[in-house]
Amino acid sequence: MLKFKLEPAQNWRFSYFNETVFNSKMVVLEAGNKANPPLLLVHGLGELAMQDWFSVIPTLAENYYVIAVDLPGFGNSESPQGRYSPHNYAAVLAQVVELYSARPVTVIGHSMGGAVSLSFAGLYPQQLNKLVLVDAAGVLQKVAFLKPITNIVIEDSWLPKFVRTKLAQLNDFTTGLIELGAIDSYFSDLLQRSDSAWNALMGEQPNMNAALSLVEQDYSNIVANLNTQTYIIWGERDNIAPLRTAKVLQHLLANSELMTIAQAGHVPMKSATAEFLALLNHALETPVVARKEQPHEVVMQSHLSCKDRHSQTFSGHYKKVLISGCNNILLKDMTAQSIAITDSLVRLENITITASELGLEIVDSVVEATNVTINARNGVELVGARFDGAGVEINATALAMMVNTQSNIIFSLSKITSPHFQGNVHQAFELQNRSVDEYLQQAN
Repeated sequence: MLKFKLEPAQNWRFSYFNETVFNSKMVVLEAGNKANPPLLLVHGLGELAMQDWFSVIPTLAENYYVIAVDLPGFGNSESPQGRYSPHNYAAVLAQVVELYSARPVTVIGHSMGGAVSLSFAGLYPQQLNKLVLVDAAGVLQKVAFLKPITNIVIEDSWLPKFVRTKLAQLNDFTTGLIELGAIDSYFSDLLQRSDSAWNALMGEQPNMNAALSLVEQDYSNIVANLNTQTYIIWGERDNIAPLRTAKVLQHLLANSELMTIAQAGHVPMKSATAEFLALLNHALETPVVARKEQPHEVVMQSHLSCKDRHSQTFSGHYKKVLISGCNNILLKDMTAQSIAITDSLVRLENITITASELGLEIVDSVVEATNVTINARNGVELVGARFDGAGVEINATALAMMVNTQSNIIFSLSKITSPHFQGNVHQAFELQNRSVDEYLQQAN
């Protein structure tokens, strides 16, 4: 007997499916005419599972053949042993599509389901028509995802006093085992190496199993090679998977479009159903329009200087940008020949730096860099800094990043090209008196 907290429609059809990835019985919902274009709905974490989609299925079923699942471990499906990783779940979806649909499907994934859908797109592109990612969680590197620098209390004694003071004003939203698994490398490595330790600890905790599996995934190769039409729908007030993730995905996915809902949080199909359905209808009915860079003449101003100013946003084209003693600064939609940041908290977004020598210098500061490209002899120099880069590309003819005084570094879905290292970077580490190029070369 299936149990639901939300009432399903009487004309929806439920069946059990025996998947072979975990060797378990899972529940599949079908709605609408099977002759219509197929949609596969993939849920996120939480006990409701497929019920998160119940508010939109009636509308979708008018024009589409809707398939929704309770992934193994969730809802009315069985909870088998094993790692509830996005790649394993993607393999489950491939089996569902093979049985329930005679043609490629449009996959719509929410939260964890967005990460699962991204894995499915990368691993089984022949089964995919179009991809829709809704507030996808766990795509950034696990430390960046669990502990964004704008929401964290840090006890790192080596951080400069100015930075510790600013960070102490902010709140950490993650607790418990998920945080422990992400931050304690020994604990995390033990779980990743040992299936018996994993199964013993996860037990009857499917949410924890899926969450810890989720944050270990690296999507760099998938994102770099995915050509499927992809629509990204996001609630601008999402504090679980912040809008930063959506911006990085839109920047890196060549064939994508980003649409946001201003007043929505992490579950926009429930909190803003009408707006969500309007955007989803656009995604389902409209091809992605290829982005074109409009050629224009750039006039460089001599320099931008910010000293002891706070909560300011700057854009434009500059030869030199100097930020000193400034808090909550946003540099956005900017080109520069060099940027130097000292004793400050700064976000960089959509920045291109082209330098003959050093591109970006960060001293005793916290910097969050999103969709930043640096072309220089030496890309970045860190001195007692905290650097969180997502969608960052560094092309250096000498060193991509040099760390002089101990610094904390997070890279998500980023890329480095230098004489010493060439490749994707999706990891977190601390270094001092060493180049990141050398560290990555030895680590890989």
